[in-house]
Amino acid sequence: MLHHDAKSLALYLFTLSFLFLTRRTSHALSSKPSSFFRRIRSIIPQKLPLSLPWYEKGLDFSCTGCSKCCQVDGDVWVAPEEVTNIVQYLGDGGGVSSIDEFRKAYIRAEITPAGGDQQSESWMCLKRKEGACIFLDPSGQCGIYDVRPVQCSTYPFWPSLLEDPDAWIEESVLPDAIAIGEGTADRHWSAELGGCEGIGRMIDTAAAVNEEDLKDVDLKQLYQEQRDAVIIEREEIQAKRKAAKRHWRRFPGEEIKRDSWYL
Repeated sequence: MLHHDAKSLALYLFTLSFLFLTRRTSHALSSKPSSFFRRIRSIIPQKLPLSLPWYEKGLDFSCTGCSKCCQVDGDVWVAPEEVTNIVQYLGDGGGVSSIDEFRKAYIRAEITPAGGDQQSESWMCLKRKEGACIFLDPSGQCGIYDVRPVQCSTYPFWPSLLEDPDAWIEESVLPDAIAIGEGTADRHWSAELGGCEGIGRMIDTAAAVNEEDLKDVDLKQLYQEQRDAVIIEREEIQAKRKAAKRHWRRFPGEEIKRDSWYL
């Protein structure tokens, strides 16, 4: 009898052959060829070429506006075209009217590709202020939200967090008002480990609730909000994942990418 891995490989090779042969006659098999091929791809084991992503049916996510992703220990690298967009967005009202002024006010480090022009091709790392991104205002709002960097706009749909369901769940955290149940893997957000409260997961009903910490929090409403979490469709997830991946690959600091910054 074939070993389990051998069976998977045989099934995979058969499916690839079938896809190749039927692609040329898909119009005769289905009025919606893409849907037909998607059903075929669904039987390919995960992580093999042409398999469907594990988030094929979408993911529960709804931004809570907590702004904690702007307070994680880490760097935000801004691509050259993003620098230009931010400078234009801030204008004189934001205290900058040129890239040089922007550099002095908001940038703590920068990298220019070999042979590149520092004025127009540098990637810039934003300063931090009181443990948060320099553009996070006292009310917890992003001061450049409309032109925020790709690194920010694509979170939490980064390739590293979409690698498998475990990576996605590990990024989810419980609101600080909910105590961690004994013996669970749940956690709260921290600046060192980060985490996102908006990633959908039901609160463990066995978790202890610290009434003192809850204060004015409506626990029933919190449960309902999680039940009503928005389903982000696969197309949007993949678009953001690809944008984050392209952004990271373009970054010229290979040592930094290897040691301290990845998406």
